[in-house]
Amino acid sequence: THQMSRAVQILITTGLVVVLLDIYNLFHLSKVNWTHKTHCPQNRPVTRAVIHMGPHKTGSTTIQEFAHHHIDLLRKDGYEMPEVDNAEKNARGKTVSSSNHVRLATCFVDPIVEDVRTIYPCDPDRLLHGLDLAAKGHNVFITAETLDKIDREGIEMLKSYLSHWIDVTIMIFYRRYYDWLPSVFNEIQKSLTLAKREERGESIVDFLLQNSKSYHDLYVASLFDRLQQKFDKKNIIVLDYHDTRTRGPDETLFCNMPNAAHMCNATRFIDTSTSNPSANLDYSDLAYGAKKEGLISIPDDRKMAQVAESIERYHKSNLNARKFERVCPSSSIL
Repeated sequence: THQMSRAVQILITTGLVVVLLDIYNLFHLSKVNWTHKTHCPQNRPVTRAVIHMGPHKTGSTTIQEFAHHHIDLLRKDGYEMPEVDNAEKNARGKTVSSSNHVRLATCFVDPIVEDVRTIYPCDPDRLLHGLDLAAKGHNVFITAETLDKIDREGIEMLKSYLSHWIDVTIMIFYRRYYDWLPSVFNEIQKSLTLAKREERGESIVDFLLQNSKSYHDLYVASLFDRLQQKFDKKNIIVLDYHDTRTRGPDETLFCNMPNAAHMCNATRFIDTSTSNPSANLDYSDLAYGAKKEGLISIPDDRKMAQVAESIERYHKSNLNARKFERVCPSSSIL
């Protein structure tokens, strides 16, 4: 059954894996650092783990890219990141940031409920490397928006894993719900081919009607509720995605992260650009709407791009790029 499989996963992750890692630490790390007595409780350094959990569409890629490009400054602040490969592609061909610890995060996500573990398989080596850092007395920074999918059992496993550090801080972003949901929809739509779009036939209203419950579980309020059942509230920092006092989510996060002065200053003085931004789909939406009404023939993606570009040129040159009127879905849908 699902519950039995989940119980086995919890046992493996919080029990056997931890035992194996402890054996690894004793027999491998003690040889490397034989003269250091950091394994003794009274000599154990005060280590810190900072976990950034997103959620999705709150600037996570920007944060990850900034950490990747300024790893030297992160180390000056006393943080390491579990080893990750250079930018890799997932099973769907999408490039993943080299500082996105998604394959560590999926070790704590329910494999039956979420297909994310098929796309990004859990990598035990990354768990091992994280605990290697803990055994050597290093602070660690882990960032993966995939952790917004974590359930209560997964949080219990994560808490067990993080017990190898003395101090744990979890950082998540608040974004207004009806600003966040359209951004999630935009992320899905912008990567669809014409054929896939016709196959799905999904409007923003359809998306809201069909997915409001499942996506509500990924929203920051639900994530916070699950986290506070296992972690002390004082260890959970909720950041404002809309904070106008900062230049972006990277500054918001690193300037609220414990003892991260070098990274904080860097976000203020080094120009950064938003990674994985939302795309303007207005023109392709109009082109697709015209196709659906039989006003124009659009046989493929190339023609779709041409029509969208023509609409954009006309809008900007003949209509002075006047903003399109938005119609809000009814309260019953929302």
